[in-house]
Amino acid sequence: MVNGLPLQGRSIVVTRPVHQAAQISQQLQDVGAEVINFPLLDIVEPSDTDGCRRKLAVLDRYDFLIFTSPNAVECALSYLTDGLPETVKVAAVGKKTAQCLSHHGISVSIVPSDTFNSESLLACADLQAVKGLSIAIIRGEGGRSLLRETLSERGACVDYIDVYRRICPADNLLPLVKLQQQSGLDIIILTSVESLHHLFRLGKGQLWLNDTTLLVGSERIASMVKQTSHAGRVLVAPDPSDGSIFSRIQDWVNDKNR
Repeated sequence: MVNGLPLQGRSIVVTRPVHQAAQISQQLQDVGAEVINFPLLDIVEPSDTDGCRRKLAVLDRYDFLIFTSPNAVECALSYLTDGLPETVKVAAVGKKTAQCLSHHGISVSIVPSDTFNSESLLACADLQAVKGLSIAIIRGEGGRSLLRETLSERGACVDYIDVYRRICPADNLLPLVKLQQQSGLDIIILTSVESLHHLFRLGKGQLWLNDTTLLVGSERIASMVKQTSHAGRVLVAPDPSDGSIFSRIQDWVNDKNR
């Protein structure tokens, strides 16, 4: 620790999409970190925009709408001139998603109270007895199948509405390679499986990457790290929210300073 700032001299890479990186980046800078914003995901229109619009036009047929991320909220509402039907109940996978819905004046009926992921949402009381109900999962293309599979097993009729897709805006890791050679990188933050895949696809053959500490936003991402060439330390946050990521970094630096 230098000058009272716990992360002074630490270099941390944030790989969130540009529009979602500001808060965690500022939090880390405020405690002395050198933050490198290197987005490994960008959010763009879904492959089938016409199909997306058609499905969003009949949301009143559903009993529940489940939004899986703030991106799902923003992208869905960009297609909806009249907002959501008043008759439908709304669920959010996490606190950030719920806050995004509330910001748009949408009441959220179901949101996990602790850990923010599909498993926690499925544990909520209102999603136990769903036999015969119609549920739409509003998400990005290629998201997890756990919600649909579990709710279908419980007897619900479940549809996907894909309102965006994820692409990788980077062609290589050259900026990170240069920084690593000049001053080293302490942590790379990864909050999605897609970001993990992009990192090791772009960094194939980069030996330094295999030893760099990763901070991942779920146990699921941690398990996927084991399928890569990575051999270094993996720090695991309980969920990918900014608060959980920041808290895990605080624990890491406290351990370093003991």
